[in-house]
Amino acid sequence: MLLFFFVYDILYLLISGVNYMRKSLSLYIHIPFCMSKCHYCAFVSQVAGDELKNNYIDALLEEIKMRGKTYNAKYEVQTIYIGGGTPSSLPLGQIKAIMNTIYNYFTVKNDAEITIEINPNTLTEKKVNEYLGENINIFSIGLQAVQSRLLKVIGRTHNFEDFKNAVTLLKNAGASNISVDLMLGLPTQTLEDVTQSIRMIDSLDVKHISAYMLSIEEGTKFHKLMEANMLELPTESETIQMYNRAFDELEKRGFKRYEFSNFGKVGYRSKHNTVYWERKPYLGLGVSAHSFVDGYRMANTDDVHEYMAHIGKGEIPLSDKDKLSKQDAKEETIMLSLRLVDGIDLAKYEKDFGVSLLAEKKDVITSLIKNKFIVIDRNNRLRATNQGFLVMDKIISLLTLD
Repeated sequence: MLLFFFVYDILYLLISGVNYMRKSLSLYIHIPFCMSKCHYCAFVSQVAGDELKNNYIDALLEEIKMRGKTYNAKYEVQTIYIGGGTPSSLPLGQIKAIMNTIYNYFTVKNDAEITIEINPNTLTEKKVNEYLGENINIFSIGLQAVQSRLLKVIGRTHNFEDFKNAVTLLKNAGASNISVDLMLGLPTQTLEDVTQSIRMIDSLDVKHISAYMLSIEEGTKFHKLMEANMLELPTESETIQMYNRAFDELEKRGFKRYEFSNFGKVGYRSKHNTVYWERKPYLGLGVSAHSFVDGYRMANTDDVHEYMAHIGKGEIPLSDKDKLSKQDAKEETIMLSLRLVDGIDLAKYEKDFGVSLLAEKKDVITSLIKNKFIVIDRNNRLRATNQGFLVMDKIISLLTLD
């Protein structure tokens, strides 16, 4: 009789499609709208009115439905990240519509990590309540700097008071997991600016800080200014000093680096971002969104109107879809894993690719260890040292070149 009930239970679970059979999947949702375009921004984003926003969201909801029909049987969603652009610039109710459609067409874990990006001067009490009502539990605020002069230089439209008000709104509503973006290497930025920014951010008891170095990308206002010799930037050495200062100040305040640019209090690592670095499956939805599923790297078109036209015809709006070769996968593993403090799991690398990285790159690894750029720890992981993190591009190049 017990055997009968055991077999019956197994059949029931299989028929009902219970979640334990599904693999984990992360979703990225791209919102390509902002209140204004920052001078450094190369992301697919634009200033738009409500009509375009509404039409885009309608198309996005249709893509969510189409993708859910394809992937829901095989995958269960463990993290969701709503980025942009500025998701908090959307009119009230649109984030709710996005989340409700995800819940209807995907299986989302009860304890899923769900993040939304926010600009400080686009947040209201009603929006906070909407987000919390949809189980959003991480709020990533794009501050970038606390100094008004720096915010003006980079084209931001908020100030530090706006940021404090946003944090207060979130905390008063019961949100506790707040992440903040900080930029390093900005025009006229000093070491004291970095120290002051971290001190003032930490005073508000946030849980996570991403400290990014400014990168000048083609097509941005900063790139045009640089081409015209009208942009005075810190030297590479000065920017490295800023990063080192940020590292020291953050570590001193209990923020532990777990990836080159990301620092979290204990228990507050971003699970979603770690999915990218560990090459786990993720699905990008929306214009210009990228995916990595079933061994394929895919990208949606980066034109908003083209995106909506494809959706209107019932088509997935892909611009690229490539199956990764074994060599591609090896190089990605090295490049992405080394950004993590935990580094490369050498046993897993050998299991996945059938070859020892230590054997493949013996001379290079020996030299890098000798010069204190990397170490191999007691857990058989190849990790960058603090010194190595500052020359990461060179290390990756040496380990991936044939």
